[in-house]
Order: sequence, then C-alpha cells, then structure tokens
Amino acid sequence: MKKFGISQRETAHTNGTMEDSVVVRNQRRLSDAALFWVCTLLTVGIGLAIAYSSGIINGQNGLTNLPYRFPDWSIIVMPPVLFLHLGLALFFALRQNVYTANGRTARVWMWVFWTALFVATSIAPYFVFYNMPLASYIVATIGCALAIGTMILMYYHSTAAGIVMTIFFLVSVSTMVYLGYWAFA
Repeated sequence: MKKFGISQRETAHTNGTMEDSVVVRNQRRLSDAALFWVCTLLTVGIGLAIAYSSGIINGQNGLTNLPYRFPDWSIIVMPPVLFLHLGLALFFALRQNVYTANGRTARVWMWVFWTALFVATSIAPYFVFYNMPLASYIVATIGCALAIGTMILMYYHSTAAGIVMTIFFLVSVSTMVYLGYWAFA
C-alpha cells in the first residue's frame, strides 16, 4: 500500500508496537559485587598459595649476586599487589557484556592470555628464590609479553581493565629489567 509515494516498509514507524522490535537478551549473570569477589578472591588466593610456597617468605637471604637488595617486606608484598591487579582487570573486563562474534573471539583470547600471564606470575618466584637468575629473567620476559597481549585485549573490553593492566605491565617491565641485570651482570 503506497501513500504519498512511500511504501509502508519504508516508513520509520509501522503499525506494530515498539515492543515487537526490541530485542531483549535474557542472560543469567552474577551481580557485579559477586563477580568482583569471585574474580579477586580466587585470583589472589590461588596466586598467593602458589607464589608463597616458593620460599618467598624466607626473604632474599639465600640469593647470590643480587644487584640491589630490596627490603624483605617489599618482596613479600609484591605478589598480593600483582594478583590484585590481575583480579581487578579480570573483573572490569568480565562485567562488560559481549554480543558480537568479534567480541566473543576477543574474550576467548583474553582468557587465554590472562591465564598464561597468571601462571607466569605465579611461578616466577620459584625461579627467583631457587637462585636461577637466567630462568627467572626468561619467565619475567615471557610474562611481560603476555602482559602486553592481555593489556591490549583488556582495553578492547574495558578502559578500566586496560588501565589496571597497564599498571601491572609497568611493574612487570621493571621487574624484568631488574632480573635481567641480575642474570647478566
């Protein structure tokens, strides 16, 4: 049916109601508070259980040829801060809904990079506190490469997640430089 030279399909409004054209995604999700606690507590808890069983609690007494000795308390405090950053970034990224195929692909790769970064961050103290400077430098370098990838993918999902991962990356780079100096000096 044409009125005034315009067909009914070409008009902005049809005889249907607005409710007929709205798509509602009915997904069951955790609340933001529950997601926050799950992400941070699991990341910090599992990460600290792995990192603290490496001998980090004993301090730097058994390490040789260190270029600089940090206070023992700062070495013990570093893993919780790093794992808290990983958990916060994960929370900020996961609270964003993903509906497109590209978004789902980026989410899968974000999980892959994040998991590998979590493992590298967890096992790095083993190489450091078992006095293996070259191995610890290699793990720290791999961790920095994973942090770059994770940071880029986190920015894709959320600016807040990307900013938190940028801080994590900067700390990782400074740690890698220190471990490189230890390995090659």
